[in-house]
Amino acid sequence: MFEVKTCPDCKKMFLRYSGRVCPQCHSIRQQQLNSAIGLVKARPGMHLKEISRLCDVAERTLQDFAEEGTFRRLNLSVRYPCRLCGTHINNGSICSGCHEELARHIIDLRSKMVDESRVLRPVRVSGQYDETFSPAASMDSVKKAEALNAILSRRDKNRRSLRSGGIIR
Repeated sequence: MFEVKTCPDCKKMFLRYSGRVCPQCHSIRQQQLNSAIGLVKARPGMHLKEISRLCDVAERTLQDFAEEGTFRRLNLSVRYPCRLCGTHINNGSICSGCHEELARHIIDLRSKMVDESRVLRPVRVSGQYDETFSPAASMDSVKKAEALNAILSRRDKNRRSLRSGGIIR
């Protein structure tokens, strides 16, 4: 339940029972959040960079609040960059385009892994295997590398990839 952590803001050790920072830094962050909320209420739809500059609060702290849904719970509109591509979003940590791209890659990888891992070993009633399992390591790694390259390079008409030069945009 309780664990000893180091506060990311002040680097002091504290007993963590809730939150990411120590109680002193939590009260400081709460004051910063209140000033940011007051500014956002006065000017809805602002970017986090502007709020950070005007309130003198770290942009990373404001982005943490936004990703946790603090502004959205108060029905405030704040725009901040997606962690992968940098487009401006209103909720979550990644945009819907990056989310769909990652989901496609996960589905493709899962289907390839299921096709390759159909190796069944005979099992005795006691639960022990009849023979030791020793796959050809060099062949399996080559097959996995080829499957991964095939997934990453495949382009269908229905599947639009947002990957450009190794960077998801």
